[in-house]
Amino acid sequence: MINIIRSEFTKIMTLPGVWIVTGILMAIGLLYQYQAFSMNEETLQTLDANGMHWWYGKPVYAELDFFDTMGAVLFNPGIFFTILGAVIAGAEFRTGQLGLSVLAVPSRTRFVIGKTIATALYALIIGLILAAMTFLFTYLSVKSWQPNLIWRPEALMKVTGGVSFIVAMTLLTLGITLITKRTLRGIFVMGGAIFVTMSQVIASFVPTLDAFMPISAARNFLLQSESGVSGPPFTSSPEIGATVLAGWIVFILLVSMAVIQRRDAR
Repeated sequence: MINIIRSEFTKIMTLPGVWIVTGILMAIGLLYQYQAFSMNEETLQTLDANGMHWWYGKPVYAELDFFDTMGAVLFNPGIFFTILGAVIAGAEFRTGQLGLSVLAVPSRTRFVIGKTIATALYALIIGLILAAMTFLFTYLSVKSWQPNLIWRPEALMKVTGGVSFIVAMTLLTLGITLITKRTLRGIFVMGGAIFVTMSQVIASFVPTLDAFMPISAARNFLLQSESGVSGPPFTSSPEIGATVLAGWIVFILLVSMAVIQRRDAR
């Protein structure tokens, strides 16, 4: 199995499309980091003696707001990792590469598992780079106030959640693209799921159903906090959100495995 994972990881690293998408994702991540840095600077300029700052007309604990920002600055670019998962999976079909992959690994189950793990490792590496950027930019903005803020458990939890979301988005789109057989189809399906959450089209009428949508589950899991900053209403607890998101990943990958088992490799 290790050889299969190594082979799939090498395949990912040699895809020109992956390098292009990775560069775009890093640029998007850097843009969000710059925006967060500017917001943090503004926050520090409005601090009072109690460590509060004003947000939309009400006081908010600056520390909690900084923790939320550390998570959001990874969650926001994480949405674009749908492209990465689609490109990695779509490469199997663009030039008939699936036939060669199945020839090298006759067990299609092991092939899908190996590709999934290799993709998760690649997304994790990119996520950790973005996480390091988050720690750096946050430290630079708070070093004159609370330089140890980035090492607080709350900060580590928010960043860990953001990296987990990056990996989850990549794997979800990987599985969907393996099922739909086309890069653009995978992107469009995930784009629809993102639209459902962002538009609140289901949450406004059936909140319980919205809680079982993959992107809504991720938002419920990662973006709830104690800062008191208002936003769209959440439709489940963080624990339920985490469970639903994990369930979607397992379900999609199992379906993709079953589809690949029956698909013509040509």
